[in-house]
Amino acid sequence: MKRQNYISPFLVFIAAFVWFLLGANFGLNIYDEGIGIIGAKRILMGEVPYRDFWTIYSPLWYYVLGLWIKLFGNEIFAIRLLTILLNSISISILYNTIKSQNINPYLGTLAALMFLSISPFYGRAIPLALLLVFLTIYLLLNKRKDSDYVIIGILAALIFSTRHDFGIYAIASTICVAIFENRILKEKRAKQYLIYLTTLLFVLCLYFLFLHKIGSLGGYFEYAYKFVFEKFGVVRSLPFPNPFIALFEDIPITSRIYNLWLSVVFYLPFVLIGILFYLIIKSKIEISSEGKFFVTVTLFSLIFSAQGMVRSGYEHILPSLLIIVMLITPIMVKLNLANKFYLLFLLIFFSFPPIAKKAQALIYLYSGKSSEIKSHSSKFIKLPKEEAENYNNLIEYVKIFDRSEYLYSGVLYHDKIFINDIMLYHLTNRYPATKYHELHPGQATEASAQQEIIAQLQSKKPPVIVLYYNKESEKQKIIGENYLDEYIRENYILSKIFGNYYLFRINKE
Repeated sequence: MKRQNYISPFLVFIAAFVWFLLGANFGLNIYDEGIGIIGAKRILMGEVPYRDFWTIYSPLWYYVLGLWIKLFGNEIFAIRLLTILLNSISISILYNTIKSQNINPYLGTLAALMFLSISPFYGRAIPLALLLVFLTIYLLLNKRKDSDYVIIGILAALIFSTRHDFGIYAIASTICVAIFENRILKEKRAKQYLIYLTTLLFVLCLYFLFLHKIGSLGGYFEYAYKFVFEKFGVVRSLPFPNPFIALFEDIPITSRIYNLWLSVVFYLPFVLIGILFYLIIKSKIEISSEGKFFVTVTLFSLIFSAQGMVRSGYEHILPSLLIIVMLITPIMVKLNLANKFYLLFLLIFFSFPPIAKKAQALIYLYSGKSSEIKSHSSKFIKLPKEEAENYNNLIEYVKIFDRSEYLYSGVLYHDKIFINDIMLYHLTNRYPATKYHELHPGQATEASAQQEIIAQLQSKKPPVIVLYYNKESEKQKIIGENYLDEYIRENYILSKIFGNYYLFRINKE
């Protein structure tokens, strides 16, 4: 590869890294970010997922994040640097993929950069899974020899072990691309795709053997599949966004405009896919010469849109959206819309809301409207002043009145769960008192899980229990048992309330 072919992807990587870095120390995701960090820390303590702690996510990310923490420390900002690094590499790969098809890459790359900056997925497996997906797409479009299919097979297995849902989407997408190449393009690639499937199955066998070896295989299928298929779609579903409702919500006008933008962007993959089918029907795309790029990207985006069908929000359509942005420029060219007016409109549409959101975070950071979280692991991380004050008081209280190594961070009413504060374990340097640091409706609302939590609380006897409650949370879709609530009220006394946090101290009488 020529020297200049390395320079532009590297410059894109640097630009993305700097952009993602801006404001990265503002805000805290107490649930999703906490899941990754606490899962990784439990692995570093010698535990294994499914056997020793409950989770619905694939295990590879916990081990990757655990290694990062071991090498670079457990400060939240240091952990976020891994996410920023992965996201920046993904943007660079996306840029290189578009450029490899002799298409101007800048509009699609800019759109992906802006869209991803809204939901960077700190502490979560999605950035690593997305990076592997983009590598897969790049290789499918630029494959030259049999060894490329070995790499694609390994990538598919790695995606599966990072996020099994993404892995299923990637495998299905690749098989559809293979059918298209063999049936429509009449390319003889049966041997190469047999190499791909053989490699994939071999690595997946090693993966399942590993889970069996560490005693996690049964729990893996129980939690990551059975629970998700039976319960998750019911208890965690979200309606499709409605742009008209977003515009008339009883919130500040700037927030309404931003929510309207998020609602509109949710449907962008389907709009672009619809336009693509129109172009194919009108014979404006040469299947024989251009079809591989258009169809490959479309298939991946269409199949990955399943991520947004149950929890139908911006964050869940984002993988599909990031894939389809590669088609924005070529579609505009096919529609004869690649002029300055439309390019300027798209530039503003893609950029203004993320820039405004970033500017808001920077204003909070540098205008005295925020305060730093006072914890050994939260250096540089800031929250709005009132939130930071409540959180700092909460952390200080736990440190004073809880000298043990264990803590339970639950919810005020365990018969109807939205989220619990998983990050609190990390910020207080306390170990989860139960295997259920990650609470779900349909899981910890069940009698069996509550009885298990009670037994573990009786064994560990944490001096302090922290229960989170937010009445503004999404409406509960399942009402469960209250055995755990009864146990807590009988054995613990309400001591302090800090904002949404209720602190209970053990009753020693």
